Amino acid sequence: MFLTFKKKIITDINNKKFKNIYFFMGEERFLIENLTNSIEFFLKKKEKIKKKILYGYDLDLKKLFFVTKQIYINFSNEYNLIIVKEAQFLSEKIENIYYNILKNHYKKTILIICYNNKVLEKRKKLYKYIKKNGRIFNCVKLKTNEILNFFKNEIEEKGYIITQNAIKLLIKFLGENLYSINNEINKLFILMEKNQIIDEKIIKKYVIKTTFKVESYIIEKNFIKAYKAILNCPISFILKNIYNLFLKIIKFHCLIFTNVKFKNFENKILNFTTLKKYPLNNIYNIISSIREADIKIKNIYINSINKESILEELLYKIFYN
Repeated sequence: MFLTFKKKIITDINNKKFKNIYFFMGEERFLIENLTNSIEFFLKKKEKIKKKILYGYDLDLKKLFFVTKQIYINFSNEYNLIIVKEAQFLSEKIENIYYNILKNHYKKTILIICYNNKVLEKRKKLYKYIKKNGRIFNCVKLKTNEILNFFKNEIEEKGYIITQNAIKLLIKFLGENLYSINNEINKLFILMEKNQIIDEKIIKKYVIKTTFKVESYIIEKNFIKAYKAILNCPISFILKNIYNLFLKIIKFHCLIFTNVKFKNFENKILNFTTLKKYPLNNIYNIISSIREADIKIKNIYINSINKESILEELLYKIFYN
């Protein structure tokens, strides 16, 4: 459903059938951003535009009205693309846009509203107006097969080819976090040639292998290498991976007190030196630190500085507990 909607928008823009308002709402922030970026990209290919980005937490409707009017006067020969991000934080009810903005909308102004984690009620005048005169879409979480089709389409649009099994492996490895999948795909674009086939071997070599290096660096207690490697990994996955690593070390500690043969277990990843580096008492503190890092990441909007500082702090607690 999402892909169908997106393709319809792109087709309209390519045919110069622009709408004055696009309203994207719902729980899946990545899809809202994807639609917004797609409109801007394809609009630039067709028309000259003047772009203005506003943020809901620093905006009221009077200011928005002033900006739309001001841009129109100064750049009347161009399309005025106004993107309102984080519109859920507007100081006034979003429905008031209908009365203050849309009734006085200029033909060459294109307004995109990004309404994250909230939805408009269908019975409201604003919803009915946009449904009739613009484009509105509720960006819900995608099912696994929808994620697969979405990224296959994204990759092919950029001139690359990916196999179904390669995408399935990515989803299995990274989970269904669209940001994580997208980040890894963008890294592959840097390494790959156009028209090169991205298959399972490529995913294993450039995505999975890189991620699992972190385990060996943590076991070695090599802070610099672990820190560099961890920054190149999907953050949600790597925290889970580190957590599971220390569960394995706990299990290895417990096997010492039994008569179970653990030679195979030892050869795979751990050895007796690991147990000396990470005593059992310290591991419980480490696991608490991993959980704290996970909570921080889930409760703040991550930018590069926040991510780096959280991971650096976590590694310090792991190595110097």
